[in-house]
Amino acid sequence: MQSDAVRSYHRLFEAGEKPFLYAAPWWLDATCGTGGWDAVIRKGEDHTVIAALPYHKTSIRGLSAVITPPLTQWVSLISSSEDPGITHQSLLPDLPKSAILDLAIKPDTELLYQNINLPVALKYSFIIPGMESMDAVRGRYNEGLKRNLRQAEKNYTIEESIDIKGFLFLCEQTYLQRKMKTPHWLNHVVTDVYQQLIKHQCGSITIAKAQDKIIAGVLTAWDSHSGYYLAGGRTADDQGASAHALLLDHAVQSAQSRAIAFDFEGSMHPGIANFFQSFGGVPVSYWQVRKYAGLGRIWALFH
Repeated sequence: MQSDAVRSYHRLFEAGEKPFLYAAPWWLDATCGTGGWDAVIRKGEDHTVIAALPYHKTSIRGLSAVITPPLTQWVSLISSSEDPGITHQSLLPDLPKSAILDLAIKPDTELLYQNINLPVALKYSFIIPGMESMDAVRGRYNEGLKRNLRQAEKNYTIEESIDIKGFLFLCEQTYLQRKMKTPHWLNHVVTDVYQQLIKHQCGSITIAKAQDKIIAGVLTAWDSHSGYYLAGGRTADDQGASAHALLLDHAVQSAQSRAIAFDFEGSMHPGIANFFQSFGGVPVSYWQVRKYAGLGRIWALFH
């Protein structure tokens, strides 16, 4: 059953203009599960809801947790046109008490958070601005990337795919290559998100093939602001790396054709961050709010 705050969030979202992809209620349902998210809200003098900030409510090892939804770079405030002055920092103190608070937030225009009693760190994503020619964008690629792309264009064909199981297999193989644990939510969340993206006509799986063999694949999405690189996978050989780069070049070109930016999303993995930087993306900051209480402090020592 939806909470009053979630119902208010739906109404506020539907009344808004040009919302971000990650703010859509259907996105939150797909990533958190129906009933797996809630929102803190702010009401105006006439008691109507004028702002809301969503979050994933869950438990981790039996501990209450307020976190960023899976597959989601950040959550963002939505507000009514009647009172655009509401900020994230005014709603953060209203988040429910939990053992684990780990929430990434798209910040307001100004990074003002000194008035909240929460630890805030900055993380970075790599973004290619929209409204540019692809010649200008590719001119900022580093020389190694340019060489790989020239060769990849000769070796691979690019096409859209509906093979979600094959795509997920590539993703799992990539986690193994990096000696990283595959997220427990990968299969069901990516599947649900993909189905919703197709339903709302704002996302696709694109694959690179060589002689009918799938070498790499990426899942991308878009809204009126930006294109987003959500997930990707590739084979373990050198072919996989160049095919992956070609797919991202194609995704950047698709974003430019819509006159929107392209967001590679952030990564704390040095190799991945360097790869994104090779495309000439501009680092853009967002907030990471983390706080642990009670047994959550012990959990944080090991994670």
